[in-house]
Amino acid sequence: MQLRRVCFGVLVLVLFLGPSAWGADTPKPGGTIRLAIPGDMTFFNGNQGPAPGYNTFWVWNNIFNGLVTASAPPELKVIPELAKSWEILEDGKIYVFHLVEGVKFHDGTDFDAEAAKWNFERILDPEVKSWVRVYYTDIDKVEAVDKYTLRLTMKKPSVLLPALAGYFNGIPMLSPKSLENHGKDWVRKPSGTGPFKLKELIPGDRIVLEKNPDYFKKGLPLLDVAEFRVMKDPQTTMTALRTGQIDLMMRVPVKLVPILERSKNVRLVTGPELAPAVALINLRVKPFDDVRARRAVGGYGLDRAEIAKVAFQGRTEPLVSVLPRGVPGAINLNEMYPYNPEKAKQLLKEMGYDKKNPLSFTILLGNHDATLPDIAALIKNQMAKIDVDAKINLMDTTAVIDRLLVKHDFDMLVSGFGSLVDINMRSVSFFYGAQSDYMGINDLNLQALVYKWRESLDAAQRQQASEDIQRLLADQMYWVNVAGYPFFQAYRDYVKDFVFYDQTAFLLEKVWLKK
Repeated sequence: MQLRRVCFGVLVLVLFLGPSAWGADTPKPGGTIRLAIPGDMTFFNGNQGPAPGYNTFWVWNNIFNGLVTASAPPELKVIPELAKSWEILEDGKIYVFHLVEGVKFHDGTDFDAEAAKWNFERILDPEVKSWVRVYYTDIDKVEAVDKYTLRLTMKKPSVLLPALAGYFNGIPMLSPKSLENHGKDWVRKPSGTGPFKLKELIPGDRIVLEKNPDYFKKGLPLLDVAEFRVMKDPQTTMTALRTGQIDLMMRVPVKLVPILERSKNVRLVTGPELAPAVALINLRVKPFDDVRARRAVGGYGLDRAEIAKVAFQGRTEPLVSVLPRGVPGAINLNEMYPYNPEKAKQLLKEMGYDKKNPLSFTILLGNHDATLPDIAALIKNQMAKIDVDAKINLMDTTAVIDRLLVKHDFDMLVSGFGSLVDINMRSVSFFYGAQSDYMGINDLNLQALVYKWRESLDAAQRQQASEDIQRLLADQMYWVNVAGYPFFQAYRDYVKDFVFYDQTAFLLEKVWLKK
């Protein structure tokens, strides 16, 4: 209420004094922002199915809302969104959400407790094969208490809010009518409650969002249109940014950072290191079902220091733990796998592999980041030093998403991977047979530690569980990180009030253009 009174006072002052009273940084509504995205869209399923990949995820952040959201890193505080308030009862056994009233989906239907209930039940339905379902399996019952009250009953006291707020947009609220009206095509015609709604989608070219005039946050968004252009060549994208043909570059490869640091009228942004550079190994593929092969290839055979220094120009550090250094709860486990080619060769020899009978595998990578081919080339050369034959398969990112996130068809994947807010966020890949079981990890002890984290209401107990998970993953080489993944974005200096979220979110509702 106080904020509204202050805003009204400013408005009155402007009306009396005229345009000259308008401050230099007073938000200006209107305009079109042009954004370069490094790959094509996949599907706008709101997490109701396979993972969509970051290109699509960043777009849908502006189409959908969740019940709660998170503030920007490093704070990552749970804050209201479609739920204006909530109560946690019986030490985390019951969660009651009080919803914002009068919210409409883009198709004109009501967002209410029944719609929220439908979305939760879709995520929990095994037939839907939601890639985030494993976060929410502790939910026992979902109830619409009344039109604007939703109650979740857990099987046992559990920590739930971090998942709803900060894990890949939580459970985005989709219009139930969307699935009914569009059938199988509903993933191409999303209807959320967000600040923008879909206007145009041309695969391989662009996606255009237009302002939602009925957005429940009064006065937002400020922009009229957000146009995401598919621009796969980073050098071309950088030139377009520097010459003002685009306004914001969604992903800046590290090798272009020095140029943009010196570019006039361009702002380069980064933040705490929340994402890793990975060389994920598929445990479904022999001989990687044997821990000796994983320790040789993903452990002692990798010169992580060289990758950090060469591929990332020394802007990050070697990384063994599943958690990068900027993630709360991360511990340094680099001493577990010092670079030791002789030890790697010894492990491989135990399995019958040597120079005459080399282990052979293929490194899969996408074309969305110019840093990835450098990482793959370094790994290929490092593998040759332990008599391993590694081939490189560079593919369009959309095809890589299908191979990894949908079909789980790869030997090794080199990529920057998901930004994290805690260890539980990464656990989406630790449950064998789940949609998000990319590597085929099948370890009941690991799953038990994840549940221990979720059921520990004490922060110290959660930290201990987190450390135990990190050590187990490293010991068994279930998850192969090579270095941190410094993530950069860049935009023209007339883009105002843009908040950097790393890869965890991309939000445009408060952005405006000073031009």
